[in-house]
Amino acid sequence: MLRLLAQGDENAFQQLFRHYWSQVYGAALRLTKSPEQARDLAQDIFLKVWLNRTKMEEVRNFPAFLYTISRNLIHDHIHNKVFRESNTEFLQSYFTYTESTPQRLLENKELGRLLQDAVDTLQPQLKQVFTLGRLKGFKHEEIAQQLKITPLSSKVYMVRALMAIRKYLEKHADKLVFLFGFLLISY
Repeated sequence: MLRLLAQGDENAFQQLFRHYWSQVYGAALRLTKSPEQARDLAQDIFLKVWLNRTKMEEVRNFPAFLYTISRNLIHDHIHNKVFRESNTEFLQSYFTYTESTPQRLLENKELGRLLQDAVDTLQPQLKQVFTLGRLKGFKHEEIAQQLKITPLSSKVYMVRALMAIRKYLEKHADKLVFLFGFLLISY
């Protein structure tokens, strides 16, 4: 079936579509809680399968492949929904609002824990440079002097640390999306 799809056989695509539609649509519906959004996402997922049809002969486990595409597209949709333009004003006002409520304290604690987890995954030298530079406010020259490295090395380590932290946060973005999604529902 996948070989036929790779060759552009529309009948093979229609058979896969009919066979897997309810699973893909159901997963999207469970996560979005919206029949319209779930239908749109399911159509986008199958469109992606069709657009990548030439690679289908290489796929050994189509359900796993379809699951991965579905997960990524649904995740992107939820992420974009939370961080869409219409939420920008709310997010800006939320993060500039200074009242310390129990909810805000808990949210800050969760965000701090996620950042600390990211920092804890860094190699020792990257962790030292990040901690001194970003958490203690040292300049690169001061970091270099304290760690007996060059200021250029301090800058390179900082860039590597920030890239690693960004990757960690992207990998764990579902926690951030859940937290911000919860915030938007709460207000």
